[in-house]
Amino acid sequence: MHLKKVSKKIIFITGGKGVLGSYFHNKYKRKYKIISFPYRLENFIKLNKWIKTKKFHYFIHFAAILPKKNKHYKKINLINKKLPIKIINTLQKNIKKDFKYFLFISTSHVYGFRNKKISENDRRKPFNKYGSTKKSVEDFILNKKNKFYFKIGIARIFNFTSNKQKKGNFIPDVYTRIKNQMNLINLNKNRDFIHIDDVSRSLELMIDKVIDRPLNICSGKKINLITLVKRLNSMSLNKKLVFINSRKKMNQDIYGNNNLLIKFGIKKFKNLNVILKSFLHGKKTNINNR
Repeated sequence: MHLKKVSKKIIFITGGKGVLGSYFHNKYKRKYKIISFPYRLENFIKLNKWIKTKKFHYFIHFAAILPKKNKHYKKINLINKKLPIKIINTLQKNIKKDFKYFLFISTSHVYGFRNKKISENDRRKPFNKYGSTKKSVEDFILNKKNKFYFKIGIARIFNFTSNKQKKGNFIPDVYTRIKNQMNLINLNKNRDFIHIDDVSRSLELMIDKVIDRPLNICSGKKINLITLVKRLNSMSLNKKLVFINSRKKMNQDIYGNNNLLIKFGIKKFKNLNVILKSFLHGKKTNINNR
């Protein structure tokens, strides 16, 4: 008697060369067949052709760009807002057999600053262009979700890091400032940091359970940035730190409530020490194990 071979489910992703997209791909490439779109997203003709001709069961839209000093707003608007909406409309017009789920990678920046834990139903009021473009796509999804032939999920990801992250992210930037003994300015505020592996596990959970609603992807822990910087320094560089204007509380907190994520099945989260060690891995530093 021959057992029937079970074929892998297929996931189509954009942003497969990015930090999170590539991590997810490497983590789950044995469980799923993951197809990464190999061209620039601006070439929507090719992307449109791929969507129409390739077979896949799930679609994760990782691709996005961060604003740098208020520049490139036109490109940010195209990549972060117009293209995701185009992709969803194209999927709707080209219904595929067995296609189940579109997962939109959003951000905690859609919420804006808050002096309490942020839950999924809290008001969204972005404080930057990145958050605004992500909120626009969320609004499109939430307003039309009942009209789509497939399910759509929204993953609102809080701070994560990786040793592959480039400038423009908090931990790589502050690490560079410590290394070069530059002043650390206005850091008395709280954030929520989650390990990139916990982010990937959460996204896989959303796919597995076809969670068709917004979900906070966060650790649920409030971490003061001054504390984080001191911990990072003690684990690696041991430089003299100079904090400027950090005595006064900034009232610019963003930290999440992850009760819903826990309810769906992610029970344990890696702590700050593990997060920082993962960032420092591969760097030429003397990491202690405290």
